Amino acid sequence: MIRVRYLIVFIAPLLMSLTFSAPLPVHGMSQEDDISTAYVSKILDGTVAVIDVSTDHIIAVLATGTNPAEIAGVDSVNRAYVADLSDGTLTVINTTAHRIEETIDLGYPVAAVDADQATQTVYALEFSNGAPGTKLHVIDANTNIQTADVSIGSRLQNIGLDPEENRAYATDFVDGVIVINTSNLTVVTRLPMLDLPHGIAIHPGLNRLYVTQLESDTVTIIDTTSHAVIDTLSVGDTPQWIKLDMPRNKAFVTNEGDGTVSVIDLTSNTVRPDTIPVGLNPLTLTVHEAAAKAYVYNIGDGTISVIDTINETVIATIDVIFSDGFESGDTAAWSMKAP
Repeated sequence: MIRVRYLIVFIAPLLMSLTFSAPLPVHGMSQEDDISTAYVSKILDGTVAVIDVSTDHIIAVLATGTNPAEIAGVDSVNRAYVADLSDGTLTVINTTAHRIEETIDLGYPVAAVDADQATQTVYALEFSNGAPGTKLHVIDANTNIQTADVSIGSRLQNIGLDPEENRAYATDFVDGVIVINTSNLTVVTRLPMLDLPHGIAIHPGLNRLYVTQLESDTVTIIDTTSHAVIDTLSVGDTPQWIKLDMPRNKAFVTNEGDGTVSVIDLTSNTVRPDTIPVGLNPLTLTVHEAAAKAYVYNIGDGTISVIDTINETVIATIDVIFSDGFESGDTAAWSMKAP
């Protein structure tokens, strides 16, 4: 079995020339159709799949660099930002037209991104891609201009925001969890964690921080007020990403090592006894709360598993063959260069 934890941490940066691309509409829909969608990054494939959540059909495929990872949206400007593990860019997607607007060159690989909706500010975290990633980059979503970059860590991995408290939380293989004041971009404190903290999610209403740890196969729960550890929960093998479904008080965790997703009850801080079987090496995860669905990209077999977050079952599997009829990696066949 492929051990993606090592693959992701030590991917060598690739030198390439970036071209903008636009999606090819399928299922008879135009690019301008404004429908409820989910964006799923396909790491190692260089693409982001745009999925109509009402049908679970892929309506567009966007070439977004080399290794797209975390995606964050800013609703008020109709934009989504895709971090890339290898080429040091954020790809900016127009979420109304499902079209790439531009790329922002940050000069260093980035794996994680989150956004403050109120201030239209995007926070991107450098990735420890062979060399240590140490900086936090700040981008104005109105202009797509970087306004600041500050050194905060040693081997950065992921980021989550608590905008109401002006806090950002970054996981770091060396420094544990780094707490940052987003008002002045200074480090407030560092919370030690020894077992490769990676995925991160925040529930402001519960004052809770959830962190996956790759080595111990656990999720650690931290009180964001006191910074005390509340509990540590055992999940599946090599937990990678964690996302919350706050209306249903659940967290979903991709377990790369055993091909499953764990479900955590946020009210009781308990893990469901049965995991959800998905594909091979599940990695990236998107939760669409309004549709009550979670989309899991399985890096080992190239499929996307669709999970009903109410019943906690897989209701569809989207194959590696995209709905436009081409293989996912055949970018020449379905992508178009922007003017």
